[in-house]
Amino acid sequence: MKKEKIARKSPRKNISFYISLALCIAAVAGAAWNTYGSIDEYVETGEESSQSSGNSSALEAANEVSGQKYEGSEDESSVIEVSLPEESKPEPKLDKTEQLTPSVPEPSVREAASTAKVCKPIEKGDVIKMYSPKNPIRSDTMNDWRTHDGVDISAGEGSPVHAVLSGRVKQLYNDPLLGNVIVIESNGGYVLRYCGVTNTSIAKEGSEVTSGETIGYIGIIPSESKDEAHLHLEAEINGEPADPTILF
Repeated sequence: MKKEKIARKSPRKNISFYISLALCIAAVAGAAWNTYGSIDEYVETGEESSQSSGNSSALEAANEVSGQKYEGSEDESSVIEVSLPEESKPEPKLDKTEQLTPSVPEPSVREAASTAKVCKPIEKGDVIKMYSPKNPIRSDTMNDWRTHDGVDISAGEGSPVHAVLSGRVKQLYNDPLLGNVIVIESNGGYVLRYCGVTNTSIAKEGSEVTSGETIGYIGIIPSESKDEAHLHLEAEINGEPADPTILF
């Protein structure tokens, strides 16, 4: 009888043992699962922190290169685009001929006149009274001070007077102060008045004359009769009074 009781109790003990063992295994598995979850969460957090740190480093590097400030996007997964400043365009290289050619100012009246044939009105005459349209000059003949709207060029009485520029004889007239006057109009807006020529003038009103051609001879200038014999020459350029000596 005792042996049968012992045999019946033994399977129950085995079942209890296996149940306890299963519970232990389940507890160990649960603990392991919790531990794995904590490690996985820690790893994900570390990766996100590393990525954020990497993005911040990239932004800081871009800021240093470009000199501009860039801010990250709210979306961590979006690609950060950094616009670097465009390279400055190189200055165009000048051609050698352009580098060696100086800037040329606008031509003066003298330079413009030099393109045409120019002749001195008196071959060997000197200027004895300058052009002075603003500052009065003493006149021995008129016994006063007055402006001088032309230049006086010395010449012996009867000496030939030459056309300074080629042109057309616009007018011939007698002036009570300047004597016989020959007005010649030339291309480029030049008008010259030759004053104090004789009545035996060769020039005819409306006729064409060439530079250097004799148009008359030295005569008398009533308002300057006490001065030595000379030609009184006046000039206009584009309707404005000018110093005749800029032409020759």
